[in-house]
Amino acid sequence: MKKAQALNFINSRSGVEKLKNRNTTFANISISGSKAAWWMNIKLDNFKKDWNILLVGEDQLFWLQIPAMTFKNPEKYFRIWEEKNAVNLVVSCDRQDRYFQDISSGAIGVDFKPFIREKFSIPEELNSLPEHSLKKSKQKPEVISFTSVPSLRPEVRKQRIIVQDQTNISYDRLFAKHLRGADNIELQDPWIRLPYQFQNLLEFCVMLGNNKEPGGTINLKVISWNTREFQEQSKACFEEIAASVKEMRINLTFALEKHHDRYIKADNGCKVILGRGLDIYEKREGRFSIGDVDQRWRKCKPCEITYLRE
Repeated sequence: MKKAQALNFINSRSGVEKLKNRNTTFANISISGSKAAWWMNIKLDNFKKDWNILLVGEDQLFWLQIPAMTFKNPEKYFRIWEEKNAVNLVVSCDRQDRYFQDISSGAIGVDFKPFIREKFSIPEELNSLPEHSLKKSKQKPEVISFTSVPSLRPEVRKQRIIVQDQTNISYDRLFAKHLRGADNIELQDPWIRLPYQFQNLLEFCVMLGNNKEPGGTINLKVISWNTREFQEQSKACFEEIAASVKEMRINLTFALEKHHDRYIKADNGCKVILGRGLDIYEKREGRFSIGDVDQRWRKCKPCEITYLRE
């Protein structure tokens, strides 16, 4: 998402154009090394007035407001980029590591959660739209109907609705029997980019390896995305996982392509529509959790999963 899109999105919902370039800092998720965070710079003088921060999460847009003079002496709280006369913020977006705290080296770890004024669910289509498409269009939307070609409609076999904090849900329970017998599987999930999301992918591969035919091989293609400046980090993570799961006879290949649908498609005729991709679990609490070694003990995020037979 671009800054102009975020400004238009929030202003359209508040009904008043409160947010502008001159009073707002904007950041998408970035990855540097092992850190998943929102990286940004704010001029020191901006802390003397009311200031807004817009942070784009995986599926939410966060609007933060910092009242004037909250940090009267920013150098006491933050790392200062002297050449730019600005604060250098690295706000963690990793739910398992100091979520919403400043993790910049030399800072005191200010928690920005109290400054969240509002958070918005991001429509699926918004990230795929260019900025000008947020403006009203006079063109009528094209309506596509499948009633004349019913043979193209896949058969819905089952739908599973997962509620907030539900437990006893694992990848094995969700996917194993539907993917059994498949030799070629395609997983499309545009949000495999943070460390815990790569861990989810690894666990998905282990599930496949534990359920395939003895001596058999599964070819798994993963289609995901990351912003261009961090694609090399993503590639390194995918390559490391591919090398690891090869011992289980899982041949993992990947492609970085910008799509927004989330699904699993197998050559046994099964397709699974994933409401949240593989990212269905809430952050685990504490350093030692049963859920770290057994998915059934993890609490889930609300989502829907639909199983099709093509």
